[in-house]
Amino acid sequence: MRSLRLLRAGIALIAIVATRPVPVWGQDERETYISVAPQTGAVQVEVGRLLADRSLEEAVYEGLPLRIRVDVELWSDGFFDSEVGSEEWRASIVYDPVTLDYQVRAGNGEAREFGTLSAARAHLESTFGLDLRPRRPGRYYYLAVVELETLSRSDFDELRRWLDGDLRPAVGGDTDVEGALTQGVRRLFVRALGLPARRIRLRTEAFTFEGEPQ
Repeated sequence: MRSLRLLRAGIALIAIVATRPVPVWGQDERETYISVAPQTGAVQVEVGRLLADRSLEEAVYEGLPLRIRVDVELWSDGFFDSEVGSEEWRASIVYDPVTLDYQVRAGNGEAREFGTLSAARAHLESTFGLDLRPRRPGRYYYLAVVELETLSRSDFDELRRWLDGDLRPAVGGDTDVEGALTQGVRRLFVRALGLPARRIRLRTEAFTFEGEPQ
């Protein structure tokens, strides 16, 4: 199964890189923001229209998994700032060209299938949530990093090793498959490193938490 996934990823890389310009990593997106719930001081992160990015949609449709990760830190605001807590939220969207469904997994929940990408995106946005918040009165602020990528770093590393010939047994000695993919993908691999990805750093204004509501 792992080798088949790599073969599909290689074919997708050829199709995507050869037909469109490479988007930039770290592009700012104003629709993604972080805020604080007035009463509880809980963090609220809205991915918003970032998941509707056309280049990301095309990559998902080509069979590349879209991985979303949100890392949030709560800091006390004082003469010496200190980290109070942190929390992470992960999700993924994978298109199945056989069933024509989008498989979605959010947090620790079970995988679900949706017939359209918009429905899958709406499900992710509705299930997003973190329990990070202040537990005692004081001044605080939040830092967050939102990352979206179409291949994980481990996938890239393994694909690169395969292209270098280290994983040739994974294709079962099929020289036709190896030749068709290796010759084409090897030339495009450097450009493929620029596949759609976003990384945004966010910070709230410092706020005062008076304590849990009575």
